[in-house]
Amino acid sequence: MAHEFRKSLIILCVVIIAMIVFIKLAFFDYPQEVIPARLIKYSLIDDKNDNNQDKSFDARLPKVKDKPVRLLFFGDMMLDRHVGEKINQYGVDYLFKKLASTTEGDFFAGYDIVSSNLEGVVTNEGEHYAPQMSYDFAFHPDLILETKNYGFNFFSLANNHFSDQGERGIIETRNNLDNLNINYTGCEDGLVGECSGKVIEINNKKIGMAGFSMVYSKLDENDVNKIVSNLASTTDLVIVNIHWGKEYEHNFNIVQQKTAHLIIDAGADIIIGHHSHVVQGIEIYDNKPIFYSLGNFIFDQYFSPDTQEGLAIGVEIENDAERYYLYPLKSKLSQVELIKEEDKESFLNKLISWSQIDSGYREQIKTGKFIISN
Repeated sequence: MAHEFRKSLIILCVVIIAMIVFIKLAFFDYPQEVIPARLIKYSLIDDKNDNNQDKSFDARLPKVKDKPVRLLFFGDMMLDRHVGEKINQYGVDYLFKKLASTTEGDFFAGYDIVSSNLEGVVTNEGEHYAPQMSYDFAFHPDLILETKNYGFNFFSLANNHFSDQGERGIIETRNNLDNLNINYTGCEDGLVGECSGKVIEINNKKIGMAGFSMVYSKLDENDVNKIVSNLASTTDLVIVNIHWGKEYEHNFNIVQQKTAHLIIDAGADIIIGHHSHVVQGIEIYDNKPIFYSLGNFIFDQYFSPDTQEGLAIGVEIENDAERYYLYPLKSKLSQVELIKEEDKESFLNKLISWSQIDSGYREQIKTGKFIISN
């Protein structure tokens, strides 16, 4: 009799323990699995159609933060003419070595995308093809290969020099960049087409990249709208590079502004401008930043201080915010470095004077960075 009682007691204890473990797992210790970003952004449960959904249980699901996307943008990079002479004398590293060895370490390190406007074409053997013009730029693929040592993995090709070597140069540029495994976007000046956009996946996010040029020709607004809106509907973020504006003017003009607003209205999140060879101002439109021109990055316009200053933009994208870091640059004989700390305040004040931003952003820019909350 006692033996049967002990046996029943043991069975009862096992059942109770099993029930406790089940309740704990089901309602309190939800496993900490990583939920894919697309499931966080687009819930598999439609709240409108499921009024019985247990909100309290849903609230206990783990909140997962995506890995940040980090991007670095520069202005115009040209590796021919007098820059080519410096490369022949000292090598490609001469251009970048001061940035690669700052007091805080390698400036180029830690980014998912490092990008610039490539002011010229990448022909086989760096050849120039007839007819040659006064401003006629071509680069050997080996030079572009060496830029990969500094993280460069994306170029905007849409500019007024993309057709310097004719159709042959355009074809060779795309082939050579493909062979080097470097991403790019952009058609010739004034043209919009399939070559204008591309989707890149980074840390489970789809980034839409677009490139346009409107130096000598007007862009078809409907075609631009179509490219940008298509990217916006299929990606998490849309970044547009655009070649525009008047050379050597720090203040952006009404044509640039109208085009920028159109591009953002179509779905762009960030606009990166270039062509003016000097830095232009910033505007925040509909909570989206427009950097009208980052100025020269690597060029041979040694005739003025303004054409030897530039701006690099570091971008960090997280779930709840976008952080923008402003890095003023200066160059001497095409060798680029960060502007010294004692000169940075003066540069940022000039940048503010060229910008159309409210007082809150002005104060942030004075610190060399600003945040846009989503």
